[in-house]
This record gives sequence, structure tokens and C-alpha cells, in this order.
Amino acid sequence: MTTNAPPAEPGPEKPRLLLVAHGTRSSTGRRELGRVLVETRKKLDGVDCRLAWVDVQAPGPDRILADAAPTVVVPAFLARGFHVTEDVEGACRRAPGPVALAPHVGAEPEIVRALVQRLAEAGAVGAFGADAVVLGAAGSRDESSQAETRALAASLGRLLRVPATAGFASAASPTVTEAIAGFREQGHRRVAVATHLLAPGFFADRLAAAGADVTSPPLGANPEIVDLIVRLYLENSAGLIR
Repeated sequence: MTTNAPPAEPGPEKPRLLLVAHGTRSSTGRRELGRVLVETRKKLDGVDCRLAWVDVQAPGPDRILADAAPTVVVPAFLARGFHVTEDVEGACRRAPGPVALAPHVGAEPEIVRALVQRLAEAGAVGAFGADAVVLGAAGSRDESSQAETRALAASLGRLLRVPATAGFASAASPTVTEAIAGFREQGHRRVAVATHLLAPGFFADRLAAAGADVTSPPLGANPEIVDLIVRLYLENSAGLIR
């Protein structure tokens, strides 16, 4: 059977997704962030999905953005500290082509759900779960970043209906070890650390050694994280479609 129907016109070109993360010397951490990108790519059919880093490894975001292709940049950071405000936002300002900068992932509701899921996987939720939770973050000298982490800890505590506080692996106080000790002094018997990190590495190892009864794994390619990145891409891509 033949037809004289004209060929279908190509649809609008979709902008690229650039996920920008910190970078890590941990091969396990690099693989986990690679998994995040792979799972995101599966849900964004036809979208060129890339990964860049602001420290430790290459390529950096400036190198990817240098080709001037329309790009949605999603900062894969759980708090809006120096790397977001200077490294990621700076690269977007310097980009020669059209760029839409999405919010960093840490301030979104999917993060709380992912934290709860990881705690449940570690056995810290339910009748025999933790009676106090420390939200273990990497830490930042930026006070607004610290405040964001503390607000997230409060939200996590309300959802779990147990006392929760923020603890930091570096640059801020209290440390995770201090936060755990504080809960023990108050009489809590099963203290959990909710790992507020995307991937294994130096800070995850430090949280795991802080002395909690249970420590959840990093968020990694949790479905909530992947769905969050997809949502941020879609919400910020409309103005770049050609």
C-alpha cells in the first residue's frame, strides 16, 4: 500500500539537560551519580542529558555550555551554598548560549520523601525504628545554607513524629557526632542519621562513623530524586524549546 501523505515534520528541538554536581574521588560515588543521570535519561526521551562537576573532576559546566546549545541547568546540590551561587550560577552567566537555571534540588518536597524512604530501608522507621533523627549534611559556612538544612530537619521530624535536628560533617555546628550525643543525653535510645547526601564518598563515610544506631544510605538514584530532576527540567525548559 502506498500513500502520498507528506512526511511528518520534525517536532520542536528539546533543550539539553545539564546536571551539575560537586564531584568526588570516590569511584562508588561517581558511579551512583552516573546512575542518577542514566535513570533521568530514561524518563526524558530524546533529551541530551549530561553531567558536569564543580570540583575534583572534569568536565566543568563552562566546558559543556561553551557550545552554546540551549540548556536547562539543574544544580545537584542539597543546599544553596557557595558552589551553587558562585560555580553553577557563574557558569550560567558566562554561557554564550541560552540557559535556564533551575532551583537546586535540596529545597524541594521530593527530598523529604526520599530521606524517609532511605531511613525505612535502613530499618529506622516504624514501631521499632529510631526515636530521634539527625539529618546529616556535608555542611557549609553559608548561614542561609545552614538554615535551609535545619528547616529540612524540622520538616523530617514532623513527618516522622520524632525529634529531629541537623548535624554537619564539616564547616558548621553541631557536628553529627555532637547531635547524636545530645539526643543520647536526653534519653533517646535509638538515634538514626538520615544521610543528606546524594552519593557515597568522604562525607558519607564520616556520617557512617559518627556513632548512630543506624545510618541511612545516600539518596542516590532514589526514584524521588530522579522524578525531581525530571520535574525541574520540564518546568524550566519551555522557554528554550525551538
